[in-house]
Amino acid sequence: MALSEKQMNFVNEYMKDMNGTAAYLRAGYNCTEEAARRAASRLLTNVDVMSEIGQRTDKLQEESGMSVQWVLERYKDLIENNMTEDPAVAKGALDSVAKHYGMFKDKVEVSGANGGALQVVFDAGMSKDE
Repeated sequence: MALSEKQMNFVNEYMKDMNGTAAYLRAGYNCTEEAARRAASRLLTNVDVMSEIGQRTDKLQEESGMSVQWVLERYKDLIENNMTEDPAVAKGALDSVAKHYGMFKDKVEVSGANGGALQVVFDAGMSKDE
């Protein structure tokens, strides 16, 4: 299915900075930032929109000669060549690779059973100060 003009505008804008909310607003949708955030999130789950973004990303990687693999190989070189000479450079590269693989979590989400909301139970014997 072909993208609508606004969806194509969204993709064009999204490719500039990969910021869905900003892209949604720049694409000509007239709404609040909060509504744009929600709508952009929905658009980024649209199969046709994601297909277009994927094709463009693949083309950019091909044209530049830089892919995720290329970047990771360069990080590996930095790490291996700087472990003794410049440990700070090696550590920075290691941190970047670890973030790429999701080894560091900046935010921790807590949920209840089956991913639902937490259930808070107060004991009748608890005082307000506890």
